[in-house]
Amino acid sequence: MDKILVLIEHRDAQILDHNLGALGFATQCARRWNADVCALILSNNPLALSSKLASKKINEIVHVQHEILKNYTLDGYTAVLRQWIEKNSPKMVVFSHTSIGWDVGPSLAASFQAGIVTDISALAFEGSEPIFSRQVYNGKLVEKVKIKKAPYFVTVERGGFASVEEGGAPQVQSFDVSLDNVQFRTEFIGVEVAQKAAVDLAKSNIIVAGGRGVGKKENFHVIEDLAHALGGDFAASRPVVDNEWVERDRQVGSSGKTVAPKLYLACGISGAIQHLSGMKKSNVIVAINKDPHAPIFGVAHFGIVGDLFEIVPALIEEAKSQGIAHR
Repeated sequence: MDKILVLIEHRDAQILDHNLGALGFATQCARRWNADVCALILSNNPLALSSKLASKKINEIVHVQHEILKNYTLDGYTAVLRQWIEKNSPKMVVFSHTSIGWDVGPSLAASFQAGIVTDISALAFEGSEPIFSRQVYNGKLVEKVKIKKAPYFVTVERGGFASVEEGGAPQVQSFDVSLDNVQFRTEFIGVEVAQKAAVDLAKSNIIVAGGRGVGKKENFHVIEDLAHALGGDFAASRPVVDNEWVERDRQVGSSGKTVAPKLYLACGISGAIQHLSGMKKSNVIVAINKDPHAPIFGVAHFGIVGDLFEIVPALIEEAKSQGIAHR
């Protein structure tokens, strides 16, 4: 049976959440190809990391244990991945589109003289042949790419795919490697942590976003109040952030965060393609805008044409009366 390999990234002895989207992408392909999904954990203690994946609907969790693998290095990861790929001949190798994925992915693909598609945001098939979509020119265009032959090497957009489902019982396997003859050209020194963002919108189930239609900084509290009443987080389009009405870590769009909450309320957002690229995969999108021809209505599941300063306060009062935030 064909295999799909997914590299699992970790930091500070914790598996990172974006791996779940990469596994979700892999399972979409696996269903089409009747393939097994294998999650590969490289660490000095992989067993301690794998519990987060123990109930996921994947086929295997593969442990590779070595003290050198405690922290990422290109040469160490490439050596391990090469040995596993040469032995198992997977149909696809999947990385998250992170500093690790865009470092080791192209290097590994080149060593196999194989094609690679990076930052995939959507997936389709022609028969069993995958067609990968990726945004280019700052989200203005979508490029559709085919790789001529397997193995396919890909990196997938963080937040671009639904998390892998629960309800599985993957087998746990160990894979022995030899790193004695590997020439390590870099040495891990340490991690300098950037200032932590106020919120991680990628984890939010409910997001209320405000745009230029809010008018001015002093008005933005209505967006925050609705988010609070619904038990969610508030966000913004790029013009709001550029005008310094809210912090940059609240920006949704091609130059901000990519999100896929259960509910996304867009208030006073016209729907520029750069913004749509960051939120169009939300489960339910509700748009509030005075312009009935605003592009945001083209992706919204529900649209309200009207003044947000009349509609949003009414929604806040209704949410409070229903006690929604406390459920």
